[in-house]
Amino acid sequence: MAMVLLVDADSDGSLRLQKAFEAAGYEVSMATSGSSALASVKQRRPDLIVSRSMFEDMYGSELCSMVRADPTTKEIMFVLLVDRSTQMALVATQTEADTVFPENSPPSTLVTRVDTQLKLRGVSTPPPSARAAKTPMASKEAPSATLQGSLAVMDLTEVAQAVSIGRKSGRLVLSLSADEGAMVFESGRVVHAEFRKQTGEGAFNALVVASYRERSGNFSFIPLESRDASHLPKTIDKDLETLLLNVAVEIDERDRGEGG
Repeated sequence: MAMVLLVDADSDGSLRLQKAFEAAGYEVSMATSGSSALASVKQRRPDLIVSRSMFEDMYGSELCSMVRADPTTKEIMFVLLVDRSTQMALVATQTEADTVFPENSPPSTLVTRVDTQLKLRGVSTPPPSARAAKTPMASKEAPSATLQGSLAVMDLTEVAQAVSIGRKSGRLVLSLSADEGAMVFESGRVVHAEFRKQTGEGAFNALVVASYRERSGNFSFIPLESRDASHLPKTIDKDLETLLLNVAVEIDERDRGEGG
C-alpha cells in the first residue's frame, strides 16, 4: 500500500487531507513539525510527502532540502503546499519540491494529481475507487494504456516531467478537442513528437502550446520496453528541460504580443 506523510501544524487542515488520501486507499501518517517529519521519514520511508510551507522549527522548503540531501530519501516525491501570496510562491519555486500546490485547493484535486505523478514514477498506488469518473480513451491505442488522466487536472508539462523523472519508456498520447498528438519517451528522455502533420521539436512545441491554450483534453501513457522504444523514430535530441524552457519563452512572447 502506498504511504503518504502529511506534515501540517494545522490539525483541521491535515485532517481533511488525511481523509481524502485514506478515501483514495493510501496509508497516511502525520507529523506536526519539520523535525518530527524527519524522524518519521527515517523510521519508515513514505512514497510521498505533502508539506505545508512553514512550521515553528523550519520552512517546508528546508524540510524538502533535508530529504533531498539524504541518498536514502532523495527520490521521495515531495509536494509543497503554499498560500497565494507572491512572496511565498516565490520561495516555493526556489525549492527542490516536485510539485507546488495552493494550500487551499480541494483535497480531492491534490490526491488526483499526485496519484497520477506517482503512477508515472512507477509507484504502486491504490486502484481507482468506484466513485472515480472514467476518463475517455485518448486514441485507438489506449486500451493498452496503464495510465490515463485529464489535462485539466494535471497539465502536459507536469505529465511529461513525471514520465521523465520516472525514467519511463512509452508513448504519451494527447487527445485535444480537435486534434491528437503524441510524445515518445525512451528511459525518461523525449525522443520524438508528432502533431498536426509536424514531427520533432516543432510538434513538441505545438502540442504544449495547444494544451496550454485549450487547458483541457486527456492523456494516455502507453508503456514500452526500452528495447522496443529504441526502434522508434528519433526526431528530438534536446533534453526535456531545454524543450520546456523554449516553449515557455514562446508562450510568454505570444501572450505579450496578444496583450499589446
